[in-house]
Amino acid sequence: MQKRLFIVIAVSLLAAACSSGSGTLPSDAPEEIAYGALVAEITTSGTPTVVNSWAAWCPPCRSEAPLLSTAAKLNEDISFIMLNTKDNPTDAAEFIAESFSDTPMTHYADPSGAVTFEMGGGRGLPVTFFYNGNGESVYVHLGILDEPTLAFYLDEINR
Repeated sequence: MQKRLFIVIAVSLLAAACSSGSGTLPSDAPEEIAYGALVAEITTSGTPTVVNSWAAWCPPCRSEAPLLSTAAKLNEDISFIMLNTKDNPTDAAEFIAESFSDTPMTHYADPSGAVTFEMGGGRGLPVTFFYNGNGESVYVHLGILDEPTLAFYLDEINR
């Protein structure tokens, strides 16, 4: 009898732990995008584009966020796409609200990290991709960006 009760309790706890609650994402969580759709957006925009793969749990991503936010505000002729990678949607939505609420950026999600990898990034974050106005990849920067490096890349893609 005790063994059966233990099994019922264990199964109930396991089911509760694996439950996703209501199964809905926060309304302000970034929408998932496929690799092909992102490439199509970049190649058809006609504007230089920066794609930054980041996660809320990534300290280097958090530290470069103010730099990217400022750059997006100062460079209206460049499209900034933030690709939330391998992250919890709620954490992503909170970080976007904290760091990018007044920034002209597009936000997407890459839950598995496959899009970032297919674009030429590694498994680590952050990774920043720079495309010219023709949609051609110009640079891939692995790791955190600093101000002089970002300024150089932005100048190069905006020629």
